Amino acid sequence: MQEFLCLCDNHYLERHESMSQFKLLLQVTRARTLPVMAAPVILGSALAWQDGASFNWGLFLLALIGSLAAHLAANVTNDVYDFTKGTDQTALQMTTENETFVTGSRHLMQGTYSLKFYRGLALILFVIALLSGLALTIFRPWSLAFALIGFLLAFFYVAPPLRLAYIGRGLGELDIFLSFGLLPLLGAYYVQANTITLNALIAAIPIGLYTMTVLYFHHFLHWRADKAVGKTTPIVALGEDRARKLGAIFLLLIAVTIIITALLGIFPWYSALAALTVAPVFLVLQQARGDIKNYLRLMASNTLADWLAALIILLAILIRGFWHT
Repeated sequence: MQEFLCLCDNHYLERHESMSQFKLLLQVTRARTLPVMAAPVILGSALAWQDGASFNWGLFLLALIGSLAAHLAANVTNDVYDFTKGTDQTALQMTTENETFVTGSRHLMQGTYSLKFYRGLALILFVIALLSGLALTIFRPWSLAFALIGFLLAFFYVAPPLRLAYIGRGLGELDIFLSFGLLPLLGAYYVQANTITLNALIAAIPIGLYTMTVLYFHHFLHWRADKAVGKTTPIVALGEDRARKLGAIFLLLIAVTIIITALLGIFPWYSALAALTVAPVFLVLQQARGDIKNYLRLMASNTLADWLAALIILLAILIRGFWHT
């Protein structure tokens, strides 16, 4: 009986340890951000179905897996180069003064995982994304082009020699708009429809802008640390006050472009309701001044609004699609 209890205890400990490792991996890859990438892939696929393409679940899953793997790989790569550049260490030193917030590579700084592990994990995830793209080329020849362009944009966001995020002044935001908004939606549309249309390109604009603002408002959390290491984000270049005003303009553009897509019939007319999701973000933005807690609320509200807008548009597409079948 005692031996049986010992075996049970050992099994429990092993299971608990494996679960802890899994949770750590989720933290390392920042898997909580996956909906930001899933949204354009799902919407691009749904839009192609709405436009008459026969929905292929196999191709959809390949595109989704490849995109999500690339997204996680980009997260890990970003932490590797921010760590080696010293950005996150600087942010950590400044947290005692409540001037900034550490958002990445904390497991590197704590020594939980090594730099070698991070690089190996990023490589594995990029390989998964590449293999997904290669598999898709069997059915859709240009899929690999989308995958390679997305990889280059995601990698050189922080990696030398380009380091677009460090050059900054909007280049990092343009990179995110393309690699985490425009390309995944257009790529997903192409995978289902075997073509790219003007409507798909227009539809990708508000989705890409919403994804871009997630990064943009994220910069407010650690702009002082970015400034200290020479990372010229728009907040560093403009200062907090003007950067908040630009953020408000981005939110307005999101709402306007969502309404335009609805008026043009690209998305169903009732998808215009998704434009209302920017309203609570506006309110939080007005109150976000200097305090890190306020900027954390801004980041959270904008991310939630992004997901909610995507869900509203998706439901609108599905309702119209099933209504006409």
